[in-house]
Formats: sequence, C-alpha cells, structure tokens
Amino acid sequence: AAEFLNVIPAEKIVEIKKIYIDALGKYKEVHSTDSCYRLVFEKGEADSKIKINADNKISTLWFGSPEFTSDSFEAVKNELKKLPGEVSVCLLRRDPAEEAAEEATEEIFVLNPDKPLGCGSTFKLYLLKALEDSIKKGERSWSDIIELRDEWRSFPSGLLQEWPTGSRHTLETLAGLMISVSDNTATDHIYNLLGVDKLREYFPASCADLYNTSQVLKLKFFFPADAQKYIKADAAGKKAVLAAMDAIKPSEIASLSVIYQIDEPILVEEIEWFISTRNLCDIIYSLRDNQLIRINPAAGLANKKDWHIVGFKGGSEPGVLNYTWVLQKAPGAPFYMLSCTIVNPQKAVDSDAFNTLVSRLHQLAAAL
Repeated sequence: AAEFLNVIPAEKIVEIKKIYIDALGKYKEVHSTDSCYRLVFEKGEADSKIKINADNKISTLWFGSPEFTSDSFEAVKNELKKLPGEVSVCLLRRDPAEEAAEEATEEIFVLNPDKPLGCGSTFKLYLLKALEDSIKKGERSWSDIIELRDEWRSFPSGLLQEWPTGSRHTLETLAGLMISVSDNTATDHIYNLLGVDKLREYFPASCADLYNTSQVLKLKFFFPADAQKYIKADAAGKKAVLAAMDAIKPSEIASLSVIYQIDEPILVEEIEWFISTRNLCDIIYSLRDNQLIRINPAAGLANKKDWHIVGFKGGSEPGVLNYTWVLQKAPGAPFYMLSCTIVNPQKAVDSDAFNTLVSRLHQLAAAL
C-alpha cells in the first residue's frame, strides 16, 4: 500500500529481509498460529504479522525478534566481539532474599562490564533514583506541581519542549516522561530541581563531569568551539562554559534542524555520561519497584510474555547505544539485570546487528 511504502520504502524491506537471513539462515516455511505467523529458517524462527487492505495491498508487515533453535552465550559473545567499536555487556542475577549473602549477585554473562562508556539517556536512571530518595525522605512528593521554566527548556527527544512556559505538571508526570519517552525538558527540570551537587552523590566516579541534556546538546551540535574549550578547561573553566550554555535559550538558536541532520558521532569519547554496564545494572536494580521504569519495556527487544516485570531505560546518539533492563520471571523470583552498550567514535553504530544480539541475550536469559 502507498501509505505503507511512504513509511517503509521497498529498499528498507529488502534490508530487513537480509537481517533475518544473515541471522537465521535460509527461509524454509511458515506456519499460522492463533495470533500471528511463525517463520521457520534453517537456524531458528521468528514471529510475523501481515494485513491486506481492501485493495489487496499490504498495509501491515511486522517481524518479531529472531529466535535461535540452538544458541549459547559464548556464540553471542563471539559475535559481539566482531562489531566495530567498543562493546560492554553485563547480565547479572540477584535474589533479594539473599541480599546479606556475598553470593547474592551472580554473573551470568559479562563482556568488558567495568569499562565506563557513553550511555546516552540511560543516565536518567540516576536522576530517578535521586528523586525517589528525596520523596522517601519527605522532601518532595510525586504530586508536587512544577511549572515549566523557559530557562530549563531543552531539545527533543520528548514532548515538553513544545509545551508553553508556565504549564503545570506533577513531578510524577515529569519523571514518567523522562524515563518512558526520554523527554529532555522533563529531565532538565528534575536535574535543576535536585541540583548538580546533590546528584554528584549518586553518579559513579567515572562521571567526573555532570551536565544536563540542554548543556550537552548545545555543546555538541550548536557550539563546537565552546565544546573544545570545555574539554580543555579545568573545573572552574568547565563550570563557566556550562553557565554560558545555560544563558542561551533554545528559542534563541537560529536553526534547531541541525540536531536532526547529524548522523555522525560527535565527541562521544569526550562529552557523555560515562558509566559501566555493571553500574547501570546496579542502579536499575535499585529502582526495581518503581513503576515508572515499566511504562516502556522496549518490547521490540524484550518479550513481555517471558517476564513478570520488565523495567527499562535506554540511551542513544550517533555513535552511542545503550539498553538497560531489570527483569523478573515471577513474584518472589530472582531478578535479572541486563545492560548492553556499544560505542563507535568513527561512525553510527550498527544498531541492527547489535539489536539482534541483544535479543538473543534476552532469549538466553529467559531460558535460564
């Protein structure tokens, strides 16, 4: 159908087909199930859905994650090592019933788990934890009303960058948007409400520099000379550069469209939130009871039917991609934490290949 091809052109369909053939081998046959079709390949299977409109044209075409007939953590590790760039993965199992025991946390699968790498918006988990703690101490309430401030406005992703100054939102709404759709304006309001000094108590030492989303996006995409000044500056100089960025409102920047046009990595090894996947596993485990991390489970990668709880936060920019989950199969069962990062300072990461391998890790974890 024309409306389908406007969104996914024919060449993209061919590209998607190649991803499945490369991963699962030659296509063999298809079986109909109650809810979808089951595609069978040489080395595995995948779910699929298709709809035909009144004109006998395809209006919907969807493929689920590749599922391997025979797979192993070692096989996935070998493929991860072949990807261009740096890769870090940490899969842990932790039983809350054994918190006091040294063996409460078990390594299931690790690859460079202690290497701090840029994680994009996954840093927002630390803001959620700091906010949650502040509320538990009685300093704030989820129902507190926050008015949007123009000087705290950021850039997409998100929704609130388009909302009027002075519009009112609860802290719970801001936090939910920050985590579920990675709303940068919601994030920066929480960041500025809590204050950088308080937030430093939560971030690992690898995040020596802390900044909000607006500061980072301005430096990387709009003011490259200031970015270089920031990189070379001492602590006082860096503080001055960030203050200069704060003084520039997004509405004062002539062309915001540049942020959508750049697909090459920019300073991903210099200006980022540098956090190891092990640290990310720890922070999302600490938030396992928070309902806000369950709004968006990244269903294309994690299969909710395999899990009782799926909590998620991801982050990306050109050259950086991270996914972090906390998972539980049944009430009272141990938790699994999975964090996967890939960083390539030379070019955009191969997200299709990475996503396939992350899906395989999910399937292996679900089978444990």
